[in-house]
Amino acid sequence: MRRTVAVLLFIVLAAPASAQLPAVDPAGQYRLIGPAGRSDSRCIGRPETPLCAVETLLACFARRDPELCRVVWTAGEGAAGMLSSLASSRYWWSYRIAAAEQSAAGEAVIAVAGRHCGLQRGEPDCTTTPAPPTRYRLRQVGGAWQVLDWQSQPGEPAQPIAR
Repeated sequence: MRRTVAVLLFIVLAAPASAQLPAVDPAGQYRLIGPAGRSDSRCIGRPETPLCAVETLLACFARRDPELCRVVWTAGEGAAGMLSSLASSRYWWSYRIAAAEQSAAGEAVIAVAGRHCGLQRGEPDCTTTPAPPTRYRLRQVGGAWQVLDWQSQPGEPAQPIAR
């Protein structure tokens, strides 16, 4: 039994990024992040895959929770100050996976098209047009996926880049 568990754990941790990439969501199909327990993701806070790391970062901002940022973002130590400078209201975030690929460097890149769906005081209202996809670059570090940086399309507000 222990040998089986050890072999399975090795396979999961040694799996290439491509084996852990999410499928692209069909057009019009969206996922939702809101308060704890009201999100489609079941792995927020546990960056076991590239998608779990991206969803944890999205939840960090939607929930204004700097601890979630620290779990997956290499520059997450500064998240508390950044989040406190933003509006304090938590919001719903609707998103779809627009693309997912593995780079030649073994990093994962996931493009997410998202839209703001109102404050978490009520039910989500996801009628806005999604923004162009934001590309998140990730790398596995010590068995957990980390968000290295992310970038929006030209013309969209710039997002922090951690180098």
